[in-house]
Amino acid sequence: MRPLGKSPGGDASDGTASCLDHAVSRRPDRPLEIVLFGPGRQTVARLRFLVCADCRTGRIVDIWVSEDWQRQGLGREILHSLLALHPDHRWSTTTQSRPGRSFFAAMTRETQTGFPASGPLCPHLRGWFGRLTNWVFASVRST
Repeated sequence: MRPLGKSPGGDASDGTASCLDHAVSRRPDRPLEIVLFGPGRQTVARLRFLVCADCRTGRIVDIWVSEDWQRQGLGREILHSLLALHPDHRWSTTTQSRPGRSFFAAMTRETQTGFPASGPLCPHLRGWFGRLTNWVFASVRST
């Protein structure tokens, strides 16, 4: 973990700096998480995502920042951490809320990386149902 940001009303010198942690899943079809902890290891922000190293693609499942910690750049910082962990990947997101659309539009301008809502997933991230659906559609088209 590394220090990151300031707690509301605090600063790094008083021991209230938050820390970033990266949690991994052992299953490729399960979301990974980047979690930001505040004082007392309270979760203050989380970004959940799927990533395929083979296809160099990823899907942001959700991003959440505690209400008390919003408007401090934590969403921006956690997204930059994701891009640093997985450079040169293509990203998409699940359906975006209005604030989410504004956030991802700003991040697209800042990072030169697109974050389209509901973009296509690679076969590895679709799971067995997605692969089956793709196979059925391909079979119908070829007849």
